[in-house]
Amino acid sequence: MVEAGTLPKGTQPEGATSEQDASRKVREMFTRIAPRYDLLNHLLSGQMDKRWRGRTARELRPILERADARVLDLCCGTGDLAFSLARNGKARITGADFSHTMLVRARAKAVAEANGSAPLPFFEADALRLPFADDSFDLVTTAFGFRNLANYEAGLREMLRVLKSGGTVAILEFTEPAPGFIGGAYRFYCQRFCRRSGD
Repeated sequence: MVEAGTLPKGTQPEGATSEQDASRKVREMFTRIAPRYDLLNHLLSGQMDKRWRGRTARELRPILERADARVLDLCCGTGDLAFSLARNGKARITGADFSHTMLVRARAKAVAEANGSAPLPFFEADALRLPFADDSFDLVTTAFGFRNLANYEAGLREMLRVLKSGGTVAILEFTEPAPGFIGGAYRFYCQRFCRRSGD
């Protein structure tokens, strides 16, 4: 239970006893759900996740249209936001995630998206300890991944560390759906498949 006026340091998976334990449980969860992650995202959002990513990319187009701009899509999962960003400009997009199984899918999709050109690069990296130099990116994005960080403040610090002066951070998230069919499906899925990462 979080006291009034305070925020949790990060995500709190059931049974996690430390930040490292929380990170491990989140990684295990995404390893397990990777094969059905895209389908579930679409179902649980009522296909709205595709629109949200598209709208985010359109909002960021002034940066994306710059051929010299470098963009980091953090907690990129299977790469959907990275691909949407790439389709909206000439910027150099890089994806990063700490789940190997999610990145396997992102890289396969990158080859299909490339149409003969070089596929988008995806790196295995922890958002709390990024392997990029200070002031490396003009834009840092994340879609539906920030809430899974074991330490929100540390994640924001890393985003700002790798961001160039005057750069932009864009975080796309949604709250838990209201009661009803979608809300019920979302809660059932989270309780049955996500929280018990040791199953």
